[in-house]
Amino acid sequence: MPHHIAFISGPLNTGPNETYFHTHYAPIIERAISRGDDFVIGPLPYGVDSDALVSPSRITIFVTPAEDGIWRSRFHAAGVNIRVVGGQTTGERDAAMTAASTYDILRVRTIKEERAFYGGSWREGYVTNTERNWKRRRGISETDRVGAEEINQSVRMVHAS
Repeated sequence: MPHHIAFISGPLNTGPNETYFHTHYAPIIERAISRGDDFVIGPLPYGVDSDALVSPSRITIFVTPAEDGIWRSRFHAAGVNIRVVGGQTTGERDAAMTAASTYDILRVRTIKEERAFYGGSWREGYVTNTERNWKRRRGISETDRVGAEEINQSVRMVHAS
């Protein structure tokens, strides 16, 4: 059986009691754990990245050099693997995670969900890093518009097989 590595990508704010994470991510991550998959995540200490911590030996956290300076001791204490990327931006870090993984565990909020969640802060046409990650794996330009429903359906189809 081939070894798979999941890139877990999602929002920084998962709502009260991490409801969004438990609804949309936890069941998929649990199936990946049972298959023996490993995981790559970003370094943020909140949101989907921090909610997704499973067995530390199965996680590699990707960091930019600046992030490494900020969080290295915390991640070493947690016992996770750390990979410092050559670039300085989150986009470069995320591109390295796409290259190092075989599939994505992600979900993009629909416009209706975004409006309800962000209220007056919602901005039409804003492209999240999660959406950028999905597009990158498929070779789709960041400027091409793809609806959340299409993205989420494609991810569900991967996880259903």
